[in-house]
Amino acid sequence: MVFLLEEENAMFTGDNVLGHGTAVFETLKTYLNSLHRMRDRVSSGRGYPGHGAVIENAGARITEYIKHRQQREDEVLRVLRFGKLDVAADETSPEGKQAWTPIELVKCIYVGVPESLHVPASHGVLQVLIKLEDEGRTVHDSESGKWSLVSERSAL
Repeated sequence: MVFLLEEENAMFTGDNVLGHGTAVFETLKTYLNSLHRMRDRVSSGRGYPGHGAVIENAGARITEYIKHRQQREDEVLRVLRFGKLDVAADETSPEGKQAWTPIELVKCIYVGVPESLHVPASHGVLQVLIKLEDEGRTVHDSESGKWSLVSERSAL
């Protein structure tokens, strides 16, 4: 929940947008929809987060949050498709393993991040996978716990 103080072009962002770091959320699709609505309402005004310093340009910070979430989604898709994160722009054929658990994806995407942060990061990756599943782009094998891309042929 956020509150908009229109006469000051200010928004009380609560835990949706913080003065530092990124927010925790339950459903990525809902969270992204909220971020878009928030950005459309506050533009360049101040943001007052539930935690951290006042945000001088709330619209820009919200845009950063949206871009960060899109970057994570793109990374998950790249690894699911190519089996690795670093892919040349002209590379088109998939290689490597095709099904991943969230923690396996984290170990590939969050290289250099301390292992103690991998489990918390896996929650965000799982949210991306669920969003992609809702969009018909991934499938989950409940037996193995692994996720994979929906094949383009099966979509025809």
